[in-house]
Amino acid sequence: MNLNVDDNLPIEIIRTKRKKTASIKISKGLIKVIVPEQLSDIKVKLLIDNRRAWILKKLNEQSTIIQPKPKQYISGESLSYLGKNYKLKVVVDNCDEVRLINGYIVVKLSKKATDQKIKNLLLKWYKNKALEKLTEKTNKYAKTMGLNVNSIFVKDYKARWGSCYPDKRISYNWRIIIAPHHIVDYVVFHELCHILHPNHSPSYWKSVETVCPDFSVHRKWLREHESELINY
Repeated sequence: MNLNVDDNLPIEIIRTKRKKTASIKISKGLIKVIVPEQLSDIKVKLLIDNRRAWILKKLNEQSTIIQPKPKQYISGESLSYLGKNYKLKVVVDNCDEVRLINGYIVVKLSKKATDQKIKNLLLKWYKNKALEKLTEKTNKYAKTMGLNVNSIFVKDYKARWGSCYPDKRISYNWRIIIAPHHIVDYVVFHELCHILHPNHSPSYWKSVETVCPDFSVHRKWLREHESELINY
């Protein structure tokens, strides 16, 4: 379903059984309104009308953000991991692996390879590191919050940083491992609090604030740096 607001801006309406509350997401000039399956068209239009000023403001803010150049995966390029910048170094060795060595992300190749192979090795490394660190952080913070998590895994999400399932499984966007530790921690807290509240109600955000008092600062950072993280 598509609706239009001021200036004929296209809005995609996504109806889902998984949500009890409505939300609006704006990314790269695209506006997605995610609503419960049974919400009437009239109420959807009212929601959009009430948030019109906010939608136009966010679109204007995003239009001023300079989009980073796509990664080339060549020696000398700057890559980030847990908020720190490292130079990429590609070397020929007797194995195919990626390691952090003296301020470099070193890609070792058994023979000269294409940029695509270098990219594949790096993405595999990032995903493995993401699973390792996110599992460590999730288990640590779940214990302090008195919660149980059944399993933790990473996925290649394009429009979310994580998801908490009713059976207490938690998945994360592996790209969050590019962000600083405190941002990663916020995402972990965000998903853990969904075990207590499977929604984004005021009670949910109160729980987030209890364990992560600066959550609003971290949310803002993610919005402002989203394009940098998804550039990998």
